Amino acid sequence: MSAPLSRRTLLKLAGGTAVAATAGPSLSACSSSPTASRQQQNSGVELPAYVAYQGVKPDLAPTKEGVMSGFLRYPASPVAGVPDRPGTGAEELTAFIQQFRPIPPPASRNEYWRNVNDKLGVTLNLQMVPSANYADKLPTVLSGDLPDFTMIVNTPNLPQLLDAKCQNLTEFLAGDAVKDYPMLANLRPEAWRTTVFNGGIYGIPIPRERIGVIWFTRVDLVRSLGFDPAPTTYQEFKELAKGVTNPKENRWAFHGPAGVRDLILRMMGAPVGWQEEAGKFTSVHELEQTKQAISDTRELVKAGYFHPDTFTDGAPFKDWIGAGRVVMVSDNYSAWPQYVMQYLKPNSPVQLDGMLPPKYDAGAKPNLARGVPSFSTTVVKKTGDKERIKLMLRVANYLAAPFGTQEYLVNRYGKEGVDYTMVNGDPILTSKGEVEHTAEFYRIADAPWPLYEPGHPEETKKEHAYQVKAVPMTVANPADTLYSETYSRKRNTLNTLLDDALSEVLQGRKDVASWDDTIQRWRKQGGDQVRKEYEEAFAGSH
Repeated sequence: MSAPLSRRTLLKLAGGTAVAATAGPSLSACSSSPTASRQQQNSGVELPAYVAYQGVKPDLAPTKEGVMSGFLRYPASPVAGVPDRPGTGAEELTAFIQQFRPIPPPASRNEYWRNVNDKLGVTLNLQMVPSANYADKLPTVLSGDLPDFTMIVNTPNLPQLLDAKCQNLTEFLAGDAVKDYPMLANLRPEAWRTTVFNGGIYGIPIPRERIGVIWFTRVDLVRSLGFDPAPTTYQEFKELAKGVTNPKENRWAFHGPAGVRDLILRMMGAPVGWQEEAGKFTSVHELEQTKQAISDTRELVKAGYFHPDTFTDGAPFKDWIGAGRVVMVSDNYSAWPQYVMQYLKPNSPVQLDGMLPPKYDAGAKPNLARGVPSFSTTVVKKTGDKERIKLMLRVANYLAAPFGTQEYLVNRYGKEGVDYTMVNGDPILTSKGEVEHTAEFYRIADAPWPLYEPGHPEETKKEHAYQVKAVPMTVANPADTLYSETYSRKRNTLNTLLDDALSEVLQGRKDVASWDDTIQRWRKQGGDQVRKEYEEAFAGSH
């Protein structure tokens, strides 16, 4: 067991700043300004072998490019993906996780939680922190004796912290070793790559899918107004925006000017995040394409195609699109089930679909931004007890069992007849389950996400059809699996600088030419250093 870091030492390592609790890759290929030997160590790390789980056959097949598996119902006879209990019933493990849903009742009053513990053969004690408090709480957790599992989402000085406090899992997971944990072997290499530090594998990635942001469109409204919801050119896109906007009917084309700016960049086929050429990095914000996209978006704002409250913080755009106040919004792919649950009621006219970016001009090759490969990483407390490490990995293996297995039902729904009932082939939570099952065990380990809309198989088919067209268009941000210490520290500051300047231009308070001055300030305040660190990290991992 390693000696615990003091809070003072931890904060010194972390630069005295709070953790940036934002979604995105949490661990990555190497540290800021690494030595040549460390770069070589990271580039030589053998990732866990990828063995896609074949125990459940989806109704709609996945693809090698990354289209998600689709299920029209939960399989009638769920398979046992993990036949043996991970523990004996005598062990206890602890976990610290960020909680995005209401804190559930404790295990003593939570049959769902106790059932998970019983199936694991382990008493799993969760320390759940609301997402709003995670950034403040994590430094305290890291400065003491770590829990067995700790959820990490972007914190400064990760290489040093991992070396001091967390278990190097390479011997247990690299190459074919991961086959002892088949559900972890079911995670793609790009997710595992975000866990490589200090010449080793330091954690379990919480995977995300290759589809990223979707341009959701109320196709029922568009068609009722006589327009095609799938424009093929930028000019058609502008005509669509004009045609659906009618302030007298309290309806506008868009919410989210930044999202429209990004959509126009996708129409142009611009790089995503950063452009990498021969190891040299250029931020997309520095490109002339971005200035053109800002100028175009400003014209759309001036034309009145955006909801009048679109620049308001926390604007309820999900409500707006559901009520038909706006016709198009950008949102993450994970929002599709939320829209289905909220708006696709019996006899509802609402029909949503994803819009693919049309061509900006004749020479453009539109693309889409690929989703980040992992949301967070679960690190394991450093220990010399190899059997305990294997126990923790068996627990993670159980929690990562995919859709269609008995274990997934236990992890996500609870106990049948208590927390959920099967209705027409779909597990539906009971009122008791609604309260109890908010314990987010999948923050410790998770399976690849499925496409599944209980009670709405046609929506699942629609989502799958969209992905078949969209996923081959996705382009990854080359920085997604790299680590920049400066960006880890200054992420919020740099992003706020750019966001505020963009808002000023789009609202007509500054001209488009002022973007050049903004980029100069961004570079001086950390952008150039972020670039340098990404280039070093890239060199060390390729």
